[in-house]
Amino acid sequence: MDNGEYGAQTEEIVDQAEPGLANAAPAEELNPEEGETNWELEAQKNYDLYLRALAECENIRRRAQKDREEAYRYAASEVIKGLVPVMDNLRLALSYADESNPLVKALAEGVRMTLKGMLDFLAEKGLKEVEADRGQPFDPNIHEALGQEPDPELAERSISREVAKGYLLHDRLIRPAKVMVVKNQA
Repeated sequence: MDNGEYGAQTEEIVDQAEPGLANAAPAEELNPEEGETNWELEAQKNYDLYLRALAECENIRRRAQKDREEAYRYAASEVIKGLVPVMDNLRLALSYADESNPLVKALAEGVRMTLKGMLDFLAEKGLKEVEADRGQPFDPNIHEALGQEPDPELAERSISREVAKGYLLHDRLIRPAKVMVVKNQA
């Protein structure tokens, strides 16, 4: 970028920051009867422009650093979104396993270990399960209601059961927990 473009951008920064400063009279016009330039005022004006440009550069650097850190922190979110259905299928396989059969029991133990290994690895990367315990109040920010069902033992608008696990990556919701909510007859 040439100096003309840089000067125009600096003027825009100054205009946004303090409109009166950019519209101030040039130093030559401040002492017209003497015919001399007020160099102190000109130096102060240039120093102010320099400080503003320096502050803007520092703000840009900080924003870029924050953006890089956030991109790194949530880089795995797309991969994790793809693994969530796989984890659901492993849980479903475990729920249908007839562990009275010794062969099925061994297979179920392998599936359980695979699921645990996957969850442990993803937990190291910042994945957490959304809490959706029976009797817990329903929170639409982290829970998705699939339906309502009566349960006289539980309070109205509490969770009666979890249908599918929900997940958070650090503090960002990957998938809400899918739950059934208590709705008792009046």
